[in-house]
Amino acid sequence: MDLTPPDPEEARRSARRAALAEVNEKACTFFERILWEHAKGEVAREHLRKRGIADDTAKAWRLGYAPNLWDALIKSHALEGVDPRLVEEAGLGIPRKKGQGLYDRFRGRLIIPIRESGRIVGFGGRLLEGESEAKYLNSPDTPLYQKGMTLFALDRARDSIRREGVALFVEGYFDAIGLHQAGVSSSIATCGTALTDKHLELVTKAGARELVFVFDGDAAGMRAAQRASEIAAGQGTPARVLVPPGGEDPDETVLRVGVQGFREMLAVAQPSLEFLLDRALGQLPKGAPIEVRVRAVEAVRGIVQAAPSPLARDLYVEKVAEKIGATADAIRRALAGKSSAPPAAKPQPPQRDAEKSLPPSVLKAELVILAAVIRHPELAPELAHSGAVGEFVQPALRAAADAVCSGQDAKGAIRAVEPDQLRQRLLDAVSEMEQAGDQTDAKRLSTLLRKHAQTVALERKQRASPRVPRP
Repeated sequence: MDLTPPDPEEARRSARRAALAEVNEKACTFFERILWEHAKGEVAREHLRKRGIADDTAKAWRLGYAPNLWDALIKSHALEGVDPRLVEEAGLGIPRKKGQGLYDRFRGRLIIPIRESGRIVGFGGRLLEGESEAKYLNSPDTPLYQKGMTLFALDRARDSIRREGVALFVEGYFDAIGLHQAGVSSSIATCGTALTDKHLELVTKAGARELVFVFDGDAAGMRAAQRASEIAAGQGTPARVLVPPGGEDPDETVLRVGVQGFREMLAVAQPSLEFLLDRALGQLPKGAPIEVRVRAVEAVRGIVQAAPSPLARDLYVEKVAEKIGATADAIRRALAGKSSAPPAAKPQPPQRDAEKSLPPSVLKAELVILAAVIRHPELAPELAHSGAVGEFVQPALRAAADAVCSGQDAKGAIRAVEPDQLRQRLLDAVSEMEQAGDQTDAKRLSTLLRKHAQTVALERKQRASPRVPRP
């Protein structure tokens, strides 16, 4: 018997988490009732029908709907008597900028509860009504819920993962729900964030000996598959990549070929190391200069050396040799460090190091400018002609601003922003402008750009660290 006295601080934190879970449970019940019992839930019921989600499945997963109103949940009987501080801490309410009280975080969204250890820890929301740059909105991190340490549907998939030894990662909540409905019950998804080492640790503890990443074939899906494959390779975890044909959702593929047919597709899916090798070599242009080809060989060194067997390593070497236009022996010598290749170009500092030295005032200014142009695309030419994008200090925001000014889709530019925390801050900035009724015009944008230039100049003067060079 453990006679160690309980830690009072841990007991307090545990009680707080229990209180947050209770608030989430009340909110979930409210969202369920709106979906199934209220006329405002019809738009969500229709979406589920079109998506092929059966009523029994939706009820089993406790899906709900948040009406497109500012305070439907906050003023509901469900939260009557609940401390507003708990509602805010749970991520369900946001403080009003003018006046007192909270307004609903989730509005006009199909609600997906996220469960862990038998309780609801957070929510995801799919936009159905109203306007927002964020198609999906997730609960913020709370004492009960951290996106980087939580996997959607793991509570339901755990037994299948332990039995089969395989964890099937898909991109979205409804991909996971659809696969479970179709009979593939080892399916899980991250909660609106990229795969992390902690996620891998979770599925390994659940009994996964192999991973399969089933992602879309678009640019965002391929980037996600590459990041996931790199993490799996870093952990030494066997993994495969499957891209459903013809742009199908995974559950559509299962319905077309059957569960057994889908499992056969998974079994012959491309090994993730081979996927990474193809991605790296695929970026090499035809007739590339010698220096570029040498750097390409250096770039795939880790992939080839991580091959699971000598035969696989030889096949990878032959693939590299064919693409590079060199003999297999020359590639082997280069990978072994015995070639006389010229020194590689000096690497640029990692983005995360740049962000550590990025002053908060500069980052905030750049987020506001980019959010304003995303909200008002007609201002993109003004931003482009000002030349201010070249003065952006944050590389990912600078690239996003470049994309928007070039006429690219704003949503695609947002999806390309990394890391996930920065992308979420940009989405939050856009959302805050929407909620405040922002009416930025050319004059207001000019003011924002001038303040940004002044802030950057001041920070450069006060700090010894130089501006991050533009790639």
